[in-house]
Parts: sequence; structure tokens; C-alpha cells
Amino acid sequence: MKLTLLVGLFVTFSTFAQVDFNTYTTLLSKGRIPTDFTTQTYDKLEKDLRAGNKELSRHQEKVFFEGVNYAIDDLLHSGYVTYGDEISAYLEKIADKLLKKDKKLRNELRFYTLKSNSTNAFSTDQGIVFVTTGLISQVTSEAQIAYILAHEISHYTENHVLETFSHKSKNRRQTIEQMSVYAKEKEFDADQLGLRLYKNAGYSKDEVLPTFDVLMYSYLPFDEIEIPLNYFSSNDSTYLPGRLFPEEKFEIKALEDEDDSRSSHPNIKKRKEAVLQEFKSFSNWGSDINKLGDEQFEYIRNIARFESVRNDVIDANYGDALYGIFLMERTFPESIYLKRMKAQTWLGLLMYRLENKISRTIDRKSEYEGESASVHYMIRKMSKDELEAMALRQIFDLLTENENDDELQLIWDKAVKATVFGENFELSSFSKMSYYNAKNAFHLAAVDTLSVVEKIDTTPKSKYDRIKKKRDVEEPENFDSTTFHIYLIPDLLINDLFNTPYDKYKDEARKKEKEKDEYEALTYSQQKKVDRQKEKDRLKLGIEELIVVEPTVLSYKGSGVDRVKSEKLEERFSEVIDEMSASSGIKIYPINHATMQTQGTIGYNERSTLLNMITQISTNDDIEAFPVDYQLLKEIETNYGTTNVMFSVVEHNYSPEINISAIYLSVVLYPVGLIYLPLTLLSGNNTEINMVILDISEAKIVAGSSHYIKDNARKHTVGAHVYSIFSQLSTSK
Repeated sequence: MKLTLLVGLFVTFSTFAQVDFNTYTTLLSKGRIPTDFTTQTYDKLEKDLRAGNKELSRHQEKVFFEGVNYAIDDLLHSGYVTYGDEISAYLEKIADKLLKKDKKLRNELRFYTLKSNSTNAFSTDQGIVFVTTGLISQVTSEAQIAYILAHEISHYTENHVLETFSHKSKNRRQTIEQMSVYAKEKEFDADQLGLRLYKNAGYSKDEVLPTFDVLMYSYLPFDEIEIPLNYFSSNDSTYLPGRLFPEEKFEIKALEDEDDSRSSHPNIKKRKEAVLQEFKSFSNWGSDINKLGDEQFEYIRNIARFESVRNDVIDANYGDALYGIFLMERTFPESIYLKRMKAQTWLGLLMYRLENKISRTIDRKSEYEGESASVHYMIRKMSKDELEAMALRQIFDLLTENENDDELQLIWDKAVKATVFGENFELSSFSKMSYYNAKNAFHLAAVDTLSVVEKIDTTPKSKYDRIKKKRDVEEPENFDSTTFHIYLIPDLLINDLFNTPYDKYKDEARKKEKEKDEYEALTYSQQKKVDRQKEKDRLKLGIEELIVVEPTVLSYKGSGVDRVKSEKLEERFSEVIDEMSASSGIKIYPINHATMQTQGTIGYNERSTLLNMITQISTNDDIEAFPVDYQLLKEIETNYGTTNVMFSVVEHNYSPEINISAIYLSVVLYPVGLIYLPLTLLSGNNTEINMVILDISEAKIVAGSSHYIKDNARKHTVGAHVYSIFSQLSTSK
């Protein structure tokens, strides 16, 4: 008995001791890297083609297997898929319960987590089942996950991917990525077949219909709780006017019986009715809701909800991010991770507002639904000046509560810099009194004016003295409740945490303004000379070491991308980078398919972190957002000893420009044809090499280069251009 108890306690401890939500780090892969991630796609394709499929013609086999394998591998290597992590391991355990009587089928299936806020799960023809963190964040029980997995396993066992492809290929062209969008009857089949698996595993009948509710409302945040009006009053002196908060409630518009005539899935009402009918086929239901334990379910769902916040920050969905942080703070009020995410969110809002792009980060009024709408409403109601002061207030309070946190310090520094380089931020426009102190002073001044007439200052004043007095925010009589933002940051104005970086960036701004004036004073030819020198020096970074992320190579053919050729060119280009870096004296640290074979999961996680960073940069476009995985990027910097990372894209296409008249003449004039046609065909090759260098300490692009080659992507041709780029990178200005 004691031994059993000790074993149970050990299992519980080993399961739940892995993640400390107060110091959370994003979900990372664990254990041995599966061959799904290391095998080259063209090898998988050749294996499938050798095995063949009797239901498809040879042409269909090639289209199907190539499309499916490359679509799956694009996802596997996107940086958003994890294996062996807590959620994936949890899914595997549920699959064990569902397939305890079918070991053969169980061994065919692999379960991976997809870090995405979409509420989705899907299976592939290869036996891979992907489940999003968004789905896990929304469910209310393990049983609901089990039913969804049973549904996806049924799609796999019934070969629905292949059947759907065969049907669509006979009717109209579809991209292979759409092949997992099944016809309505396939969804009904998977619901019914999945129900049998689910029931036989002993799960409760009562959890099936609520699973459909999860799917219906999944576009909303993972909980629906009213946010208190004082939530954004970060300290006792912060005042926010009622006009920033909606008086109305925004209805939730989802319908069970929505029109599904244009949808691949039947509506929820029809699916529920079909399942209710199927219930009649079964008796002796089990009662299990959380077979693996209530605590483990809550633990796994909390991980998914932390990921939900992170995904919103990466995608610049700042309204949703703030609401998600509010929800999680109710359970984890001391989490430094949530504080960092909140600071990043306010920084993002500040920077988007300064660029007049705030509408890209929050919902339009027509999209408001549920309790989260109040956050979007508040942000949209704030003027630029109001949001600027509010962001400084929020980030400053987070920093002063956690003074030793380097990430919050950097976010604060970036916020101060943004305000200095933004428009119309003047310290003189802000009061050194809080709203409530200024209001009290106003009332006292009013009382004094009425009761103590003899104290009125009769000293003669000029027109200009009176104007300046009216504009002095410290004058009690000038108190204005409608300009609440000028009272938001009184303590910042006398604090070195604000004044030191403010003065530094103010000097920097003056210097840049002076340089701009000097440039504009130059003649046109002088400006051109300066521009040419800047262009010449832009790659001269004096780099000695460089992390090189696996290049993206795209070789185009008539019908689109030749995926097999692209993959092989990618290997060749990686070899060129290795050779040219050595010749130029730059030491590189490649992170690609080949290194994953030796580095395994460590290399895979580093690659995912760097890809997430470039995705965040791309999402934010010209807004310099703070890197969401700052702590992990610091670890990469420590491991490699450099902050410089190179991403590259190589595009090759073949499109010879053949003139019909010239062909006719070359046929008539035979010797001309011997020269014209080969030259024309050879000149049809075009290769473009694009490279960007990022500083991972700030997730900022520091240099970029684009080379166009009127030639094939030959190793020596590409190598010459790569050597030129590396030679410049290794040179200092």
C-alpha cells in the first residue's frame, strides 16, 4: 500500500513539476526527435511512390503524395509544431485509452501539438494527428479532447483524405492543403465512428454534446468573464473616465443552426442531432470525464492558455492578449511571464498607435462580441496622447514592481524611446499631480476664490502672463477632467527610471534632426554621393560569427513551385554558405536539416525559436515589436556567443522570352538558329538571392541584401555572390 502511494506521488510529481507558471517559458519539444522531422521530404515522397496506391492513377499518385508530403513537412518545420512536450504526451496518453484494443492502429499514429490559437485538430494520410493549443485552451474536460481525437482517428482509418482528393480531382482543381477539408457526409461518418471509439474507452456520454459547444464558440477567448472597470487602474491614483468603457453588452452571435450551405462542415445543430440519434445504438456508457486526473487536465489546459496569450502577442492581436492576460492573472497573479506579456502588449499598442495603425491590432465595433469586447472598445476610444500616457503608466508600474527583471527594463527603455521619437510628446503638457490631487486642488481653489476675496493677487499682468497661466497645467483653476491623461504619470516625471532614458533619447533625437537638416542642406549631387556611400557601407557590420538558419529555396516551374527541385537546391545552397563563409573568415553556426541530425531536439527548438522571431517581425512589418521569446533568444546568444542571425530566401525561375518572328527567321536563316535558340533558352534562367541579418537581442533587422543573377542557380555562380555578401559582412565601416 505504501509502495503504491509512493509510486503515485512520484508520477504526480514528475508530471506536474515540469512547468512553473510563474516563470513560464513557451512550450518546447522534448525527447528524441522523430523521423517525421528529420527525413528529407523527397525521400518520403519516393517511398510513397514506390508503395503506390491502387485507387489512384500514376499521375494522381504523384500529385497527391507530393502535395501531402510537402504540405505536412512545411507545417512540421514551420516552428509552430512541438513533439514530446507536455501537451503532446497528454494526447498520446488519451490515444492509448482510445486504442487500447487496437495496438496496430495505435502504433501507426503520432500526435503533435500545433501552437496556434485556431481551434482545430486534423489528421493526415501519413498517420500524424495535429492538435492546436487553441483547441486545448477551450475544452472543459479530457473527455472532450478524447472525442475530438476519436473523430480525427476515424478520418484516418476511413481514408477520408484520399477519398476527398479523388473526388475533388475529378471535379475541380484544389490545392492539396485543402484535401483535409472533408465533405459533410465524411464529417458525419467521423462523428459516428469516433463515438464508438470514445464510448468503448469508457468516457462519459454527457461530455459529447458539450464538445460541439466548444467548437461553436471557439472563435471567442477561452473564457467569458466580465472585466472590472478598475482593472486598468494600475495604482490608486490612476483615473480612467467612464467614456472609455461601454455601457452596453455585446451579444454573442454564434448560432447552432447557422446556414452551412457554403461550409465544408455541417452546422452544430445537425451534428448534435446525428450524434443523439447514434446514442440509441449504444448502452452501458462509462462515466469517466478526466481519466488521467482532474489536476493533470487543468495543468495541460493552463499550458495551452499561456500559449494562447503568447500567440496573440506574436500576431499583434493586442486586444485579445490583454483580455487573455486578465483571465490568467486571476489564477496566476504573481506570474512574471504574464507581467512581461502585459508589458509587451502595451508597448505594441503604443508603437502601433504612434504609427497610426492601431486598427490592425484591435477589433472593429462590428466585430465586438462578449466580454472581451470591452478591452477593444477601451483601446479604440483612446486618443494617441491618451494611449501613450496609459502605456507608459502600465509598463512603469510593472517595472517598479519587478525592478530586477531585465526584460521589463528593456521593454520600458523601448517605450520611452518610442515616445521621444513619436510626435507631440512634451513633458510640459503633463501635470506633476495625480488626477485626484489636481481635482482636490481645484475644489480648494474654488472655495478660496469665493470666501477669501482679499487673497486675490492684484499684481498687474500682461496678456502673455495671462496666456501662460491659462496653459499652466499646474494651476489648480486649469483642472480639466476631460484631459485625464495629463494626470496619469506625475511620479514618472520626477523618477530617474524615466528621466535618464528620456534625456538620452532626447539627445539622440536632436542629433538625428541635425543630421537630417545637414543632409537636406546638401545639393542633389552631394545627397546622391552620401546615399551611395551608405549603400556601400550597409553590409559592413564587422561580423566574425553568424548563426545561419536553414535557407528557403523556391524553384518555379510552369504550374507553380517544383518542390523536389527546390529541396535539392536548398541543400546545395546550404553547402555554398558553408564554403563561402569559411573563405570570407566568418565562422557560422548552421541550424538546418543536417544539423538537426546531430543536435536533435536542442537544435530543433533553437530553430523554432528563431523562426518564431522572424514570423513576429514579419507580422509587425515596420513596427519594431519586442521579441516575445526574449529569454530563449538570450539562451541562444549565450550558447553561440553572437547575436547575429542570417535568414535567406533564394528564388529561381525559368522563363525564356522566345520571339516568334525571331524563331521564324532563325529557321529560314539556318546558321542564325544554331546561335539564337540556345542563347534564348539559356537566358531564361533567373535567380534572386535575398538575405537579412537580424540582431536577436532586439529582434531587429540590421542589414539586408538582394542579388539578382541572370543565370541558373549553379553552385559556382551563387557562390560568387554569397562570397561577396560575406566579405562585406566581415568588413567594418
